[in-house]
Amino acid sequence: MKKTSLKLIAAVVLLSTLGSPAQAQFNLNESWTQNPYYGSRGTFFADVTGDGRADAIVVNDDKITVRRSNGSSFTDNESWTQNPYYGSRGTFFADVTGDGRADAIVVNDDKITVRRSNGSSFTDNESWTQNPYYGSRGIFFADVTGDGRADAIVVNDDKITVRRSNGSSFTGNESWTQNPYYGSRGIFFADVTGDGRADAIVVNDDKITVRRSNGSSFTGNESWTQNPYYGSRGTFFADVNRDRRADAIVVNDDKVTGRRSNGFNFTGNVSLTQNPYYGSRGTFFADVTGDRRADAIVVNDDKVTVRRSF
Repeated sequence: MKKTSLKLIAAVVLLSTLGSPAQAQFNLNESWTQNPYYGSRGTFFADVTGDGRADAIVVNDDKITVRRSNGSSFTDNESWTQNPYYGSRGTFFADVTGDGRADAIVVNDDKITVRRSNGSSFTDNESWTQNPYYGSRGIFFADVTGDGRADAIVVNDDKITVRRSNGSSFTGNESWTQNPYYGSRGIFFADVTGDGRADAIVVNDDKITVRRSNGSSFTGNESWTQNPYYGSRGTFFADVNRDRRADAIVVNDDKVTGRRSNGFNFTGNVSLTQNPYYGSRGTFFADVTGDRRADAIVVNDDKVTVRRSF
């Protein structure tokens, strides 16, 4: 046999040993807290420290606390505000400043305010709009322009509008669709194409459609499945195989399944667990280990558990 053929076989064996994006699934249960950790106003997972690992964030009536991820557990409670910080229209965590740390965002009836993360706390209130900005169908924060800063996205009955983040405020309204775009099973914003811009994803009873972001609008409808794909326990979009494209994840009573994004559609079903995995207080998908793959996080009454993506 020729040396080139031997080299090719060796390369294939090496790739099989290391694993590939197509082989990703969720590993065994790991206890990441030894006691309960959830909030009366919400529990969230986002990287507030800028180390590439999503941290556990709890919003209660009195303050916001954080448990940092060290890659194998969530560490001790840290008070990141000394007073209440939550919104009548919603509380969110996303990097609106572009420094790699998720900031605390509050949507109230009158305006949107932000408390920046400095890596160890959320700083003072900043008004990022001077007037109300929320949608009848939802408000979201994701980077649709590809500049590294999460923008404010509002979904109303007639269209989707965006206010870009300039790092210190959300700028004027822009119409990103000229007609309605929302789903009977949900609307989501995540980068399914791998170009660094969050796309608009709609889940309906019959299929999933996508409108790509081109940096200034969401383009025409594309069918990304030819049949229904949603979960009785939840539908999510996150990159589980480290190819920079968000995959479709469905949580049902029996197991977690995924359909991987190839940049143009979601491919065939893959079982990501062989048994049920969901939480009484919530199920989440975020990269808590820092390997650029979204892990499965379950919040129950007694503790937080993680199944790593591998």
